[in-house]
Amino acid sequence: MGPLLCAYAPATGHLYVSTLTGNQTLFLLLLSLLAGAGTLLGAVLALLIPLDRTLPFLAGFAGGVMSSVVAAELLPASVALGGPGPALVGCLAGGAFLFFFDLLLPHRPAARDEYRRLGWLLFTAIALHDLPEGIALGTGGSAAAKLGILLAVALGAHNLPEGLINTVPLRLGGLGAKRLLTLNFLLSLVTPLGTLLGIAMAEWQPRLIPVLLALAAGAMLYIVLKELLPRMVDGGGDTGFLCGFLLLILLWWLLERL
Repeated sequence: MGPLLCAYAPATGHLYVSTLTGNQTLFLLLLSLLAGAGTLLGAVLALLIPLDRTLPFLAGFAGGVMSSVVAAELLPASVALGGPGPALVGCLAGGAFLFFFDLLLPHRPAARDEYRRLGWLLFTAIALHDLPEGIALGTGGSAAAKLGILLAVALGAHNLPEGLINTVPLRLGGLGAKRLLTLNFLLSLVTPLGTLLGIAMAEWQPRLIPVLLALAAGAMLYIVLKELLPRMVDGGGDTGFLCGFLLLILLWWLLERL
């Protein structure tokens, strides 16, 4: 018997536990690497964007993307798989984790230091989100190769704006292109790590998955409410917020109809 895979399918709302062969496991890992590569591509785009004219839009876009991920993906999945209790506990824990992590980061009045602090918060929250996302990806490959490929494309597409929104503030914070690309390469590996974790979790505690999903939701909500919405309101980034929110909703809507 091959390893077990435990994962969540966003398109169906179900938790699957499947037995996989070695080739199927390798196939899932390759798909998750492709999905994670969207983060690196987003970082490349962030290095090419003229930030002086697009910053308010990008702040709103980041808030829209993260709000959409929370509202349409993470919290519904957590409640569907574990009920409101684990979802609430995980969400509060995720927000508390980012709150205390924020306390450890230097708070200086200089704009460059503030952008760097925001960038590290975004980087951490996206990593927390990509872990259960890797678990989600495995479901498509265990159910059907076509669905696995579609999930990889969809997740890669929504990883692209995530790579962009975490790179922009770090770039404004003074990090060089080489370091930014290295950081996003490491971030792109979190999705396949989540797939491996999903295989292991099926054997010892699959019901932690709803808590992990809610943990990522709480972390993202903390950043949206504390950091991104105030910047968006001050800079007039309403259009960016709407574009980011609708983009992610559209991606999942298209996926459910394929």
